[in-house]
Amino acid sequence: MSEITFHSKPFKIEGIQIPEIVLTKGKLVRLYIPNLIKKDVHKDLKLRIINHFQNKDHVPWAKNFSSNSLIEKLYPLTVERYLLRVMKLDKYLAIQAIEEIEVNFEDRFHYLDHIKKRALIIKANFLKYDVILFDYYAIGALGIKFIENVVNTEIKKGKSAIAFDILQYMEDYEPFSNIQRITVDLK
Repeated sequence: MSEITFHSKPFKIEGIQIPEIVLTKGKLVRLYIPNLIKKDVHKDLKLRIINHFQNKDHVPWAKNFSSNSLIEKLYPLTVERYLLRVMKLDKYLAIQAIEEIEVNFEDRFHYLDHIKKRALIIKANFLKYDVILFDYYAIGALGIKFIENVVNTEIKKGKSAIAFDILQYMEDYEPFSNIQRITVDLK
């Protein structure tokens, strides 16, 4: 039997049943959320589920990073500063991240293309934590394989994650055997 790294009993958010999630070491739970009729309701539901997990179990969320401070405008954030100062990784782990994602320390973080930026954020969180939350929202068909490969590399090392995705984009099968599919039902 595998080591359980995260467990959430079923709960409800505004009458929507969120099923039980049992996450074990070296596994990814892909939680598919229906794209509801009202605009961005699925994003709100995703955020409420993430908040539930963070408040209850303190699981970190690899969310998009943004900063609009005056300091950021005067001294734009580089990949190196993001990894070393924001994520507080040591230099060795930071080098590991840039090599896998194929970016440079000197690259401006906010000028990275969306896929590289998301991959770097997810990779940095995996390097820092054993269990993370992240989402596949707005990644698109061209970038999904890259992100899935970055994630699978960490999952194979024994890390675990809960990933959120939109139910309407669910494929017939998951790309790797270490992924458990769970769908949120509106009934």
